[in-house]
Amino acid sequence: MRKQLSDIRDIEQYLEQQLDTAGQRVFEARALTSPVLAEQISYQQKIIQLIRWLGRRHRRQQLDNLYQQLMTDETYHQQITSIFQ
Repeated sequence: MRKQLSDIRDIEQYLEQQLDTAGQRVFEARALTSPVLAEQISYQQKIIQLIRWLGRRHRRQQLDNLYQQLMTDETYHQQITSIFQ
């Protein structure tokens, strides 16, 4: 495996807490001694946050679409609104 891909895998395992305690400590020591690795960790954290945000956004859109479909069904709409009256 290329070094860059290996580093990405290691960073992801660290950020997802998939390393044992010893592995975490070794990785943290590497990050402290390597500014490049520390920067890569920061970038990877931002990427993971963005992916999660986009996933939530996509899920929210799916739920909005489902809501719109359900509310166009007159019978369903009447049943739901009668519950909350």
